Amino acid sequence: MKTTLLACLFLPALLLAEPLSPLPVWKDAPPAETLAPKPGQDPKGILNKNGHRTDVLIPEFLVWPAAKPNAPLIIVCPGGGYGILAEEHEGAEVARRLNAQGVGAVVLRYRVPRRSNDQPWVVPVLDARETLRLVRERAAEWNADPKKIGILGFSAGGNLAARVAYSPAAAEAPRPDFAVMVYPAYLFEKDKPDSVLREGPDGVVPPKGPKPVPAFFAHSADDPYPAEGSMALAAKLKSLGGSAEVHVWSKGGHGWGASDRCLAAKEWTNVLVAWMKDRGLLTP
Repeated sequence: MKTTLLACLFLPALLLAEPLSPLPVWKDAPPAETLAPKPGQDPKGILNKNGHRTDVLIPEFLVWPAAKPNAPLIIVCPGGGYGILAEEHEGAEVARRLNAQGVGAVVLRYRVPRRSNDQPWVVPVLDARETLRLVRERAAEWNADPKKIGILGFSAGGNLAARVAYSPAAAEAPRPDFAVMVYPAYLFEKDKPDSVLREGPDGVVPPKGPKPVPAFFAHSADDPYPAEGSMALAAKLKSLGGSAEVHVWSKGGHGWGASDRCLAAKEWTNVLVAWMKDRGLLTP
């Protein structure tokens, strides 16, 4: 009876959660753009039947405000190899789950496909950092605490989240207050368990100095993008004075997002919320 009652209470929250109208990341033309739209193409992207968005030339974000003021807010970066955005199960559904737990969300439609094969993250990082700046500036409008703004990403989006939070490329750049990386890709120089983290200006390892922001990782042991990458970055952050929590499920593979595909997909958001409460980011 108790389980049924809780399910009935939880379901309406998921059904009622809806985003505000999309907002532009950039007031003027996006910087460092090298692509031009084809005739008749929507520069804000094309949503295909699989729930994937392609060909984003003008980035936007969708705000899912929390129900109560002074809540944490998380910028959600869907994955897709920096080529597409898996914005349903790694975007909208994530926002619904977070909203149901009292957390605000911003789903970011950063620019894809890759503008560079060698450094595909450069333009998305610009989009994500500008979104972070805007969200902090307008946090109160969306029931958010400007000192509790996080970033969360999946696969390539996890790589993006790590770069926005930790990359040494721009020491003066705005940083989130915490970072969540779900099966992040490209943390290693090569996607093999025995590889090493990408370091230097184009890497994910923060420089010595300011304490890195707290990190949360979720991964599967059988992911082709190895969970060892998450564990290695977590260890590095801790060695630099930061804190990190890593959860690795035995099965699930890659790309499960917020779905019913595997145990990890069902559980990770609840584990994340528990971590946020333990760190004082979310009131129990």
